[in-house]
Amino acid sequence: MATSDMQRIREMMTRRHELLRATRDFFYDRGYLEVETANLMATAPPDPHIDPLEVRISGKGPFFLHTSPEMGMKKLLRSGHRRIFEVCKVWRVEDHQEVHNTEFTMVEWYREGTYREAVKETEDLVAFIARRLLHPVPEHLLPPYPVHELDGVFRKTMGFDPFPLDRDAFFGALRERGFPGIDDRDDWNSLFFKALIQRIDDAIRSPRPCFVAGWPFSISTMAKKRDDNPAVVERFELYIDGLEIANGYTELTDPGEQRERFLEDNTKRAGMGKRTFPIDNDFLDAIETIDTPSAGVSVGLDRLLMALLEKKTIGEVIPDRLLV
Repeated sequence: MATSDMQRIREMMTRRHELLRATRDFFYDRGYLEVETANLMATAPPDPHIDPLEVRISGKGPFFLHTSPEMGMKKLLRSGHRRIFEVCKVWRVEDHQEVHNTEFTMVEWYREGTYREAVKETEDLVAFIARRLLHPVPEHLLPPYPVHELDGVFRKTMGFDPFPLDRDAFFGALRERGFPGIDDRDDWNSLFFKALIQRIDDAIRSPRPCFVAGWPFSISTMAKKRDDNPAVVERFELYIDGLEIANGYTELTDPGEQRERFLEDNTKRAGMGKRTFPIDNDFLDAIETIDTPSAGVSVGLDRLLMALLEKKTIGEVIPDRLLV
């Protein structure tokens, strides 16, 4: 191995150490309990847009490597601990190799309150890590970070709000505006993601971190609906320079409604030709015990490091690891 490659690996090892230490220090300082959950699962959340990595062990299975510690962590909330966090590896099978690896590192946490408190805490975490890693901290990384409502971004960028529209009206609004790449096979969610990728992502792209709040109910399986608009959930995402860094929401704690959403998601997966998953009844029993508002957030630490160090590919921040 060339000396320059070894130096690069050594430097990134140090950077990742600083990142992980800062992350843990942040939560320790706020009284969080660090937990561990199982990576290997007998089933998986049936999100139509997230696919787990399937494995077999001694001919038994299938088992699934978790796409997030969410289900395991929510089961732990019934212990009575209301502030918990976990730093772990997760696995998701998807494309976009420049900014995504099948195996990546995540921090996920749960706390009392709603997504609004979680937005502020996510901002505090990013600023805390930036101050540990960067000297001096660039001004654009200093909080506060702007918060955009997604319906407002659509109105400003596309000229209409898609949330009150059914599938046909949404399709018609896009077609009237000459939007490319849509066809009669697209359902509402497909239209939404095409608009998001082709227009909305560019509209919010900035080196300055920003939050986008108010996401569609139809793509947010485990988030609580907003009281003022059942088509929208209490969910946010954090973006830095076009990269999705964090995802958080107020948790749905109604087991009956959660079961129905899982069943609907399995129906969608079957319609897409994808594997369906048995419902985890222990998970449903666990969320019923959460008797106060609770919010959860996940942060992709590899992407956060990419953004802070202004790297262009995920391979630059995960040295000595298989990129797939």
